[in-house]
Amino acid sequence: MKKMNRIAALLAAAILALSLAACGGQSGGQSGGQSGGGDPLAAAQKNMNDASSMDAVMTMNMEMEAGGETVKTVTSMDMTMFKEPMRMKVEATTEAAGQSAVISIYAEEDGNGGYMMYMNDGTSWYSTEAGAEDLAQYEVGQSMSAYIDSASSFKQEGTETVNGVSAYKYTGVITGQNMQDVVTESGALNSLSSMGLSEEQMEEMLSGLGDIPVTLWISETDLYPVRYDMDMTSVMDGLMRAVLESMGDQAEGLTMSVPEMTITMTCSNFNSATDFTIPDEAKN
Repeated sequence: MKKMNRIAALLAAAILALSLAACGGQSGGQSGGQSGGGDPLAAAQKNMNDASSMDAVMTMNMEMEAGGETVKTVTSMDMTMFKEPMRMKVEATTEAAGQSAVISIYAEEDGNGGYMMYMNDGTSWYSTEAGAEDLAQYEVGQSMSAYIDSASSFKQEGTETVNGVSAYKYTGVITGQNMQDVVTESGALNSLSSMGLSEEQMEEMLSGLGDIPVTLWISETDLYPVRYDMDMTSVMDGLMRAVLESMGDQAEGLTMSVPEMTITMTCSNFNSATDFTIPDEAKN
């Protein structure tokens, strides 16, 4: 049981590190200052960076097999972001094995160059001071911009209707090397080092990452990204094997795999996000 608990903790930390880096990591490449011209990709990136507010929903579907049993997990995050002054609301719901858990997160500028975060785990409120790096994983505009930057060989595949919006469809991949660079630069590996993995072990785990297929839809009318999909099944399954190998004899006789791991994010209400107030009980 202790073996399984440690492996599960390592895997959870690895998945969190990789998925958050994939969705919110910093990267180089194009900048939001481009005018866009006739390129919907460049225009969409600029529009995302310039947006003063937006709503978004991220859904992560994961299926994991261990010891002959299969566990299906669905995590949904409803997010609202305002840029100046910065305010954020996140409602995260995780469903697995017939049970669900809800976490509420709020954040705002504290007036002194920092931020305050408030979280409810379903029973109590907690508050803490936070830095910009703590909130980066929830920054949807930065996430989508980094996503467009990281993906290579984007090809336009015509148009489709997404959430009632006629949109250009693009397909591409985030290469394993690019993903490794984004994970390293984002600082997401901190969650793995806290689990006792050395820097060499973490680098070895990431060295064999495969490509991540991605699909992006950009509204024809206003050139805002309205949705992106990422299929991280192959990468997460490989990461699972790397976690087991990193544990050596501790994982002897154990088999685990990830048959499915997908992430979908939809964005809406650019510059007119749903307003909210932080509950008094959170601040008190």
